[in-house]
Amino acid sequence: MLQKFKEIANAWIIAYNPSKEQKILAENRFIVCDNCPSKKTLSNKIKITTTCNECGCPISKKVFTPEFNACPLKKWEEVDNKFYPDTQKSSKTFL
Repeated sequence: MLQKFKEIANAWIIAYNPSKEQKILAENRFIVCDNCPSKKTLSNKIKITTTCNECGCPISKKVFTPEFNACPLKKWEEVDNKFYPDTQKSSKTFL
């Protein structure tokens, strides 16, 4: 549970001020999420947001996680392979 909290907190921190590489990775992950049937759109009078129906996270922040292929359905692997060197996949660190 603590590990998931750290992952979520890190994603929110990175989303606030991402590097160029983190922004590109997030944009590519978002494309995958945007076409996923588990994407859920929530709206009210003020704004519209999309969440992952699998984990409940807001997609706009989830895509910034530093974890390799953190999609609950494991749909980010192809995108993440372009950004994570083979040696770091097992340690789950960003770039």
